[in-house]
Amino acid sequence: MADRRGLELDPEERLRYRGRLRSGRAVAVTDERLLIAGEERTESIPYTNVSEVTNERFDWFLAIMSLALCGVGVLSLDENVLLGVGMVVFGAWSLLRTYRKRDRVRIHTHSRPKPIEVFPADVDALYAALEPAVAAVRERADGRGREDAREG
Repeated sequence: MADRRGLELDPEERLRYRGRLRSGRAVAVTDERLLIAGEERTESIPYTNVSEVTNERFDWFLAIMSLALCGVGVLSLDENVLLGVGMVVFGAWSLLRTYRKRDRVRIHTHSRPKPIEVFPADVDALYAALEPAVAAVRERADGRGREDAREG
């Protein structure tokens, strides 16, 4: 059983998964909601509010383009040093930014214009626990909707 300490869980709430984010915060998946526990507060995202969950591994296209920019910058150092150095620095910054955004899990909600982004230490375990939990809540909601339609 996963550790429940530090999370604002109801006593009857079942904890499916608990893991760490790369930032050091904790992330937990229950039957009804996703919890992101920080040092000061815990953010709760109910699955009824989730519209989509996506997982972005690594953007290889952007990484190759960043490396190409670095290469062109190195080749242009003979012609214009300032421009060459600028291209190398920008390419390296772009590559670093791309690497930092690897294994991003985006949770799109109905109530927020921008998705919630988390960077878990073990993305496969989080995604494996999160997808079935969201699907189960959607099935229950669809079942209730069909029952209401039959009664009405």
